[in-house]
Order: sequence, then structure tokens, then C-alpha cells
Amino acid sequence: RIILIGLIVLANGARGITVRIDGETGPLASLLLEVLDGHVDFVAVPLFFAISGFLFLRKFDLSLADYGDMLRKPFVSVLVPYMLFNAGLAAWFYFCGSIEMIGSWNSLVSEGLVAKTFGLGALPINYPLWFLRGLLVMYLISPIFLVFFKEAPGVGLVALFLLWTGLSEGPYSFAGEMFAFYLGGFVARFRVPLAGVSWWQRAASWAFCLLTVTLVSWKSLGFTDEGVRQFCFKANLVLGLAAFWRVSAFSMIRDSRLLARMGRHSFFVLLAHEPTISVLQTRLLTIWRPVGDAQQAAFYFGSGLAVIFGLWLVAEALSRLVPRVYGFAVGARTDALRRA
Repeated sequence: RIILIGLIVLANGARGITVRIDGETGPLASLLLEVLDGHVDFVAVPLFFAISGFLFLRKFDLSLADYGDMLRKPFVSVLVPYMLFNAGLAAWFYFCGSIEMIGSWNSLVSEGLVAKTFGLGALPINYPLWFLRGLLVMYLISPIFLVFFKEAPGVGLVALFLLWTGLSEGPYSFAGEMFAFYLGGFVARFRVPLAGVSWWQRAASWAFCLLTVTLVSWKSLGFTDEGVRQFCFKANLVLGLAAFWRVSAFSMIRDSRLLARMGRHSFFVLLAHEPTISVLQTRLLTIWRPVGDAQQAAFYFGSGLAVIFGLWLVAEALSRLVPRVYGFAVGARTDALRRA
């Protein structure tokens, strides 16, 4: 979890060298961003949707009682943090001022305070939390997936994939969220083997690497059709799900005590990272203007890692000092946090 959320932090912090820094990004730094921020990092969000679908849909039955019971827990664990961290950022705008590239109180009011707080027809105030808004919608429409599982599971999988690749221009869309969530439930209900390292994980990992190189070199290879590129990009995200699963089997990741310990506070890092990295990068740029590949790469990784580890330390302190408040803020029960 912490690795995936770390990739999201790095992706959202990439604007530090693509937008905030005056002058051109160095060629090697540009290539680094193209590979990581432009391709690899994109896999994290679909994988989170797939994992959520796996956990939510594996035992869910199509009945009103089960529907209400299944909705209650995730709505507490997702809706409360979603609203709290949006409202907290709104309060910051009102009392403390604007945050560069995120917003201000005046922009918030002009776009609609209620619409932005709930994320209705617009990105939420804390914009990376659109992911949580999407999860809430997936929970609400989950009976649709159950009908597919009962009547035509394979048809549902193919139909949602084609809906995503055929009708959605960007990689992140409502159709894409539906496909990834459904895919997770499909894997769970039809017991696709996940233990160990299967042949399909190896094959998908190599295919993901090769297709990523192809997409990065798309124009230089003479390809020009944007529709084909978008289809290949989305297909590559699906390959990336398997590739990331393969990477999770590496002993240095699977058996890492540090990653396991950091993982229990990964949700807090996700909730709080965007305003934190924006403020940190703004302050850094007042004293340091990174020039060239080495400095820009250091700025990119340094600011991202500082936010990840800094927020983790804050979460560790809060979970010990005020466990009930912290548990409420992240939508978790304090006993579950202690067990984690």
C-alpha cells in the first residue's frame, strides 16, 4: 500500500519540476518523468480500485440486507475521511490563505463550496481524493456488477473494458473505475490464482515493460494514431496490474518490516499529501532553484520522499497520542489500528 501511495505522491509532486520551475526540464529528468509520471505511476489508482473490488465483491450477495450491511462499513471508512480532509482544506483557505496550484477561498466560493466539498460535478477541494469519491460510487452501483457475475461474468469484463477503451479519452474515467473494480471482483469470485509467481505474472511483467518503452518512444517509432496510442496505454495499465503483483512477490518488498509498518498509515499519507507537498515545494523553491537533470531529479524524489516519511511520522505520533481522534479521521477503529 505504501509503495502505491508513494507513487501517487510522486506523480502529484511532478508539477514541481514541470510547472513550478522556471526554464526547461533537463532531458534525463524529462525522460524520468515520462516513464514514471507518464506511465508507471498511472497503474497505482486502477490497482487500488481492483483491490477494493476484490475485497468488496468477493462475498457480496444480491440482497437488500447484504447491500445495506456491505455499504455501512466502507461508507464510514471512506466518507468520513473524504469529508473531513476536504473541509479541513477549505478551513485552511479561509483562515490561512491560498496554496499554490491547489486553490484559494475565493476560487473555492466561485466554483461552489458545496459542489467542491462533496465533489459533485467537479474535483473535490483536496483534488486527489477524487479516488475516494469514485470508490463510494462503485459501492453504490455494486449490484450492477453482481448481475453480471450471475448472468454473464466474462461478457461483463469484456464489455466494461471496451467501454473504457472505446469511449473514454483519458486513462482515468468512470468507465475505467468500473472496469478495474469489476476486474477485482472477477478475480476474487472466480478464484484466479494469485499466490506465488504464476506464468501470467511473468508474461505480463515483460509485456508491461516492452509496451511502456514503445509508448514512451511512440512518435520516434513513427506511430501517429492517437486513438491507437490511447488503447495501448489503457491495455498497458491492465498489464501493469499483473506486473505490480509480480513485484510484490520480491522478498525485499514482501518481507520488509519497514514497508509493513508504514503501510498501516498509508491512508493518512494519501489524505494529507497534496497540500503538504505543494507547500513544501513552494517553500523549497524560495531557496533553491534546481537546474539540470541531477538537481531536478533530486528535487522530484527528495520532496516526494520527505512528504511520505514526514506524514508517516506524523501519523505514528497521532495514533499513539490521540488514537481515537486519529482513528476517526482516517475512518478506522482504534482496535484495528493496534492490531495492524
